[in-house]
Amino acid sequence: MERQGWSGRDRLRNICPRGCRWTSDYRKPFERIYKKAFYFYFRNLQYAHGRNNTFLCCKIIRERDNQLWKEVFLNQVGPHRLHAELCFLSWLHDINLSLDETYKVTWYVTWSPCNECAEEIAEFLTNHKNVTLTIFNARLYYFWKPAFKEGLRALADRGASVNIMDLSDFKDCWNLFVCNKTFKPWKKFYKYYLFQDETLSEILRREMPLREETFRVQFNNAHKAPKPFCRRVTYLCYQLQEASGGLVTKGCLRTKKGQHAEIRFIERIHSMALDQARSYQITCFLTWSPCPFCAQELASFKSTHPRVHLQIFVSRLYFHWKRSYQEGLQRLCTSKVPLAVMGHQEFDYCWNNFVDHKSGPFEPWDKLEYYILGCG
Repeated sequence: MERQGWSGRDRLRNICPRGCRWTSDYRKPFERIYKKAFYFYFRNLQYAHGRNNTFLCCKIIRERDNQLWKEVFLNQVGPHRLHAELCFLSWLHDINLSLDETYKVTWYVTWSPCNECAEEIAEFLTNHKNVTLTIFNARLYYFWKPAFKEGLRALADRGASVNIMDLSDFKDCWNLFVCNKTFKPWKKFYKYYLFQDETLSEILRREMPLREETFRVQFNNAHKAPKPFCRRVTYLCYQLQEASGGLVTKGCLRTKKGQHAEIRFIERIHSMALDQARSYQITCFLTWSPCPFCAQELASFKSTHPRVHLQIFVSRLYFHWKRSYQEGLQRLCTSKVPLAVMGHQEFDYCWNNFVDHKSGPFEPWDKLEYYILGCG
């Protein structure tokens, strides 16, 4: 996974379109990327062997008048060896942005910054309060090394928004820096995205809201998974409130490493050591109804927490034709754990409270009401 620079200008010509403003000055950016290069270098593989070069596609907007700059940077070798992030900082220094203006900077980058680059970027943000930085990473660079994890945390602590590119981000980058034709995701795109996104969440030690795409795919109540096809797993969004209605905490969990989301949820609540003398309300929204084992564990949780009112909404019923699964759901109801199928109101509530929704209010997908009736 070593990130290296280009071997020379001839190789660069094979990747970048004619007319790019690349010169012998190592800090000069260029404007666009060929489609084949984008599909190769931006592919969000878990382990991207042979992809040693870093592309950094940058968009800068001056807030006063929405003036737009967009450039593409590439890590360099030779006497001026620099990673793409430092090429950007060097270029930014040269164009001399006004300290009296505010700017929004967005990066779409093939690899997340190394620890040294992260340190330089963090220092830049500290010294330039008029600049906000959002970073969309296709892949995480040496994500298992402590120094690289700390680098990403330092960026987040300095105010940078550090994210993994989802389908909408890939489309935005494609339209801005490649061409105006339709971007087509590769095989297992969504699987790779989930790996990168969850890994980043663990590194930053934060409860990340669901991305719009994740919600629309995982919570979709259609019998078959919508395009782009991917395996639908169990997501559990929960909200813990005091009896008065005050929010205590909320979050989102998914089945991980063989441990079902419901079990992770129970462990999460147990770790909070709730005051047994106080009353609480917990509302859960699940993509799949619980299996028999999880239903039993949820019923046991309820019996040991009599002052916790637990309510469960599900998007889809899991193996509902099997007798053992039916009995598991019946056990929940007899344990005073109400269970219901999510309606439009619950989908809308989830969208507003658990999703990082950039596109506005919740828009129902095709036949949502039909599948609600079929599931219920």
